[in-house]
Amino acid sequence: MHLPAHPGTSLLLQHTLDRLLKWVHPGLRLFHVSERASPGHPSHAVTIFLHESYGEERILRVLDFLQCPPWQPYLLPSRDFYSLGTGMPVWGVRSVHYGGEVVRVTLHSTYDNFEDTVRLYETVLQRTVEEQKMGFFWFTLLTEAGVSLQLAIKQLSPGVRVEPCYSMVLQFWVGEIGQLVPLLPNTCSPISASRWHTEDLDDNKILFQVGHRKCALVSISPFRVSAISNLPFMSKKKISMKNFRFQTPP
Repeated sequence: MHLPAHPGTSLLLQHTLDRLLKWVHPGLRLFHVSERASPGHPSHAVTIFLHESYGEERILRVLDFLQCPPWQPYLLPSRDFYSLGTGMPVWGVRSVHYGGEVVRVTLHSTYDNFEDTVRLYETVLQRTVEEQKMGFFWFTLLTEAGVSLQLAIKQLSPGVRVEPCYSMVLQFWVGEIGQLVPLLPNTCSPISASRWHTEDLDDNKILFQVGHRKCALVSISPFRVSAISNLPFMSKKKISMKNFRFQTPP
């Protein structure tokens, strides 16, 4: 029997099963344990930055909401996120000391594709990055009533692969598709009279809605970023702030 195990657990599991079979027949190797490939990093994350000046209780209610079904914990290095299921983006909340509140959609890019990915989304959005750090760029797409919507692109470490979120797609509104198509790295084809689809360099799906809007707003399917403010943050239990990280959006 072949048993694929999570990375880093195969030796312990093999030793445990070998000890069990010794009670039946010493030396019998009925079970062979191997390790699965390391999981990739989720391609998309949605992070909500809430201002602490509006009260600790508000932040606790959001944290409480994310710890109740159907949300599931999704642990990433140095970050706590939550998921609504396989193929979905991961979600997190952070507290900020100053500046406005932010809803940030972060696109994770493989190390080698990072620079080309930034140029691709500059082309799609028809603007250059407004802020930048080493391996981390972002665009502010909309600011309204003290809340900003951002699209960020983060470079992953060398060798870390991206796991595309196949149950979602980034959608952009464009005024003219004909001039954009030749500039894209992959084939862009129509799926209706007003919608076209393509993929970026890490195989993340992109949907173009042809038309005119007041701003280039990113939406996520099946979730819309604009609906986040309506989430029912109802508190059911107390949560300690002891291990909660306060962070200013970079």
